[in-house]
Amino acid sequence: MRLLIVEDSPLVRRMYGLAFHRQDHELVEAENGRQALDVIAASVERFDLILLDLRMPDMDGVEFIRAVRRQPLFDVPIIVTTSEPDSSELLQQARVLGVAAVMKKPWKPQELADLVQSVRNRWHG
Repeated sequence: MRLLIVEDSPLVRRMYGLAFHRQDHELVEAENGRQALDVIAASVERFDLILLDLRMPDMDGVEFIRAVRRQPLFDVPIIVTTSEPDSSELLQQARVLGVAAVMKKPWKPQELADLVQSVRNRWHG
């Protein structure tokens, strides 16, 4: 599975590596939404799933979701990983834009890996 990790924290990006180190996943990283859009545009292979932080410099997660949803034929599930409270406007906007799931930080590697597999199974049948 090819995963795009959109996260500004180097520590959290390392945690993704721990969550998926035993599985056959290719992890591609971007530090913010703008960089992630560049990665998508330059990528020959499609991504199977995007793991997205909401609060990032330059382009936050909601702006990224809006931009990526405008791209025709780019139908990839997005899991938001965030420490935002449920009442957060940013999180509510992400849900309205149709994210596949939300995982609250701090997450446990196995819980995240299980959620990724569940979303992948739902999305791709």
